[in-house]
Amino acid sequence: MLSQFKNTNLILAPMAGITDMPFRRICNKFGADITVTEMVSARGLIEGSEKSFKLLHIDKDEKNTGIQIFGNDPLVMARAAKIVSRFNPAFIDINAGCPAKKVIKSGSGGGLLNDLDNFKRVLNAVVENSEVPVTCKTRIGFADDYSDEIIDIIYETGIRKIAIHGRTVKMGFKGSANYDWCKHINKFNDVKFVLNGDIDSPRRAMDLILQYPGTDIMIGRGALGNPFIFEKIKKAILGEPINDISYKIWFDTIREHYNLMLEYYGDYGLILMRKHVGWYLKGMRNSKKIKDFIFRSNNYKEIIEVLGEYDRT
Repeated sequence: MLSQFKNTNLILAPMAGITDMPFRRICNKFGADITVTEMVSARGLIEGSEKSFKLLHIDKDEKNTGIQIFGNDPLVMARAAKIVSRFNPAFIDINAGCPAKKVIKSGSGGGLLNDLDNFKRVLNAVVENSEVPVTCKTRIGFADDYSDEIIDIIYETGIRKIAIHGRTVKMGFKGSANYDWCKHINKFNDVKFVLNGDIDSPRRAMDLILQYPGTDIMIGRGALGNPFIFEKIKKAILGEPINDISYKIWFDTIREHYNLMLEYYGDYGLILMRKHVGWYLKGMRNSKKIKDFIFRSNNYKEIIEVLGEYDRT
C-alpha cells in the first residue's frame, strides 16, 4: 500500500486570517509538507500596503511555503508576481476560488470563474512575470461544475500544479465537496493535482489517495485546532496506530502557538490567538467557561495557568 502514497504531499490550505507564520510553523511541526500564506492582495502590494507586505513574511524555519495572491487585473497581478518573487517563496499560488462576497464582487478569487477570458489573462500575467513556480487554487465552477474547462485553461498557461476545492464558488462551504472532477485527472500526465474539501480525518485522506493515486492532499478547516491531523495521516499511511493526542502534547502545542503569536505580533497576538484556542477547545467537556475567560483575558501568564489546570477528560 505504501507505493500508493509515496508521491503524496500533505498541504496546509491557504486561509485568510489563519495561515499566518505561527500557524504554518505549528503545522510544519506536525507533518505538513507544504504550507501557503494567507491570500495577499496584489493591489495592496503594488500600492505599498504595510499589511499586505507583512503577509509575505516567511520564517527561516519554515519549509516549502508558497505565497498566494489575489486580484482581477492582469497588469496588477503581473507587477505583484514580480514583487513576490523577490521574497523567494517556494511558489506563487493564484487564488481563483475564494467565495467571500467582497472578493467575488471585485472580480477576484472565485469571481475569476465568472469571466474565463480574464481568468486566463490573469494566469498568463503571473506565469510570465514570476521567477518561481506558479500554482493555482480554484473550484469546480462558479455556480455549476465546468471543471474540465477550468483545468484546460489553467493547463494552457503552463501551470502544472492545480488545487481544486470540490465545491462551486456559490456553494461557499455548504453542502459536501464533490470529487467527480477527478475524472479529468488521467487526461493530464504532467500535472500534479491537489485534492481539497472536507478532508478532516486520516481515513478520508487515505480513501482519496487510494482512489486517486499520485495526487496531493490539501487540508484547510480540518486543521483548525487540529494541526495534529497531518501527523495522524502519516501514521495511517505507515500503518501505525493512531492514538488520541495526549494532554501534554495538546497543552505544549497551544503554549508554543501562543509564544509564536506573541513573538510575531506582540501583545496583539493574544487577541488573534483567541479564535485558535476556541478551535483547540472545540467539543471538549466543560470548555465554555475556560473559553469565556480566555476571550476576555489579556494576560498571557493567567491564560497559560488556566489552560494548564484544564481537565479535558
